[in-house]
Amino acid sequence: SWLQRLFPRRSSLAVSARVDDSGGWRTLVSGSLGGANALDPAQALVQYQDALAAWRKNPIAYRIIQVTTDFVIGDGIRISSPHRGLERFIDDFWHHPKNRLDLRLEAMCDELARAGDLFVLLFRNESDGMSYLRFVTRDRIVHIETSPNDWESELSYTECAANGESRTWLAPGHPDSAGQPAVMLHFAVNRVIGSLLGESDLASLLPWLQRYSRMLEDRVRLHWAMRAFLWFVTVPGNRVQAKLEQYRTPPEAGSIIVKDESERWEVAAPALHGMDAAHDLKAVRGMIDAGSGHPPHWRGDASYSNLATAKAMQGPTERHLLRRQQYFTTLLQDILYCAYQRGVEIGRRRPLASNDFHRLFSVNIPEVSREDNETLARAAAQVAAALRSLGEQVGGGSPTLDRLCLKTVFKFAGEPQPDEVLDRIMEERGDPPSPPAPPSPPAPLPEGRGEKRGEEGDAEEEGDGE
Repeated sequence: SWLQRLFPRRSSLAVSARVDDSGGWRTLVSGSLGGANALDPAQALVQYQDALAAWRKNPIAYRIIQVTTDFVIGDGIRISSPHRGLERFIDDFWHHPKNRLDLRLEAMCDELARAGDLFVLLFRNESDGMSYLRFVTRDRIVHIETSPNDWESELSYTECAANGESRTWLAPGHPDSAGQPAVMLHFAVNRVIGSLLGESDLASLLPWLQRYSRMLEDRVRLHWAMRAFLWFVTVPGNRVQAKLEQYRTPPEAGSIIVKDESERWEVAAPALHGMDAAHDLKAVRGMIDAGSGHPPHWRGDASYSNLATAKAMQGPTERHLLRRQQYFTTLLQDILYCAYQRGVEIGRRRPLASNDFHRLFSVNIPEVSREDNETLARAAAQVAAALRSLGEQVGGGSPTLDRLCLKTVFKFAGEPQPDEVLDRIMEERGDPPSPPAPPSPPAPLPEGRGEKRGEEGDAEEEGDGE
């Protein structure tokens, strides 16, 4: 049609990878980045480039990644340790001028969600044992070597630089990693079992983002074409040539044209059919929202939801973001632990007595849902009132009941306390701590076997005496 000739279609999102034919170009080895369920290396590269292009050009893709980072990072993440030596190292590593981890958290979370993988390099300073944090993008990793009998134990990573040179980085689990100036850590999300690489949060959205972009682009062209209307002038046959000469130059806007009843003017413009397109655009947006897991009002579309519906939609999304936040904090703990161990390897740090992360680190993270605090506080207040009424009905001082009520209130408040803390509170009140549970009596022996065992036991004791 004349509109297609006037406005040729242009893609707003690249879906193909550009091949570099320079001397440094190399072919990726099939299977070098995963097993049977892994994407082909070429497909994985295209997916990474498409996700990056969508994040840069598509506002919806950009907002999806930013919302994930906003909830995971929030007001900031703080990691500490009850061990003094490890606590000092964390503070030095976190705020070192070459690390500045507070400023890197947002970019790290963005890359993890956008690419599906995060490759971290730790360069060790041999003089003081401090490690410096750097990163390698996923498109540069061309090979991952794993243990022969355990594909989850990654040993080394091969990086192909822009000039075509290859470099191998050892993982902390490699036997020769202690003598290397740097080691690489790999973290992945959305990883299929049997694959070494993760997948982007935008992987399933890319086709629908492209379709939505094209549909919107077509609608914009049609709206622009509304200004390119045409005039049709109907006159008697004997005046056609004269009118052609008269209106060879179209009249300017605001001109006054005087005509008789034999001359009729009509205007023709493209038909938009906006109501028909609205349903199609809504269906594509539904596919995008389903893939991202975010409710529509998170991207600014609140026309089809009310307050109750919006609150109900946020539940599954917040659970997903909570799992991502837990993984990201575990990622940070792994980096800190590996950086500390790198100093231990050269004798610049004291070895840790425990390898249990639950005892080595204490994590202070922002709340994913602000409403959880209000719900827990309301539940704790109601439980406390019910237990107070129960205590009045039972009557008398019962340390056991008081301790049970204290434990229940802390549980419903979302901050359960260990038995040591509860015993300390009871001791401060002047009540004795709860006695330990009595040992369970031994199980009765079958009939006819007790006497025989006694005889054998006597015989063994006599033999030992001899």
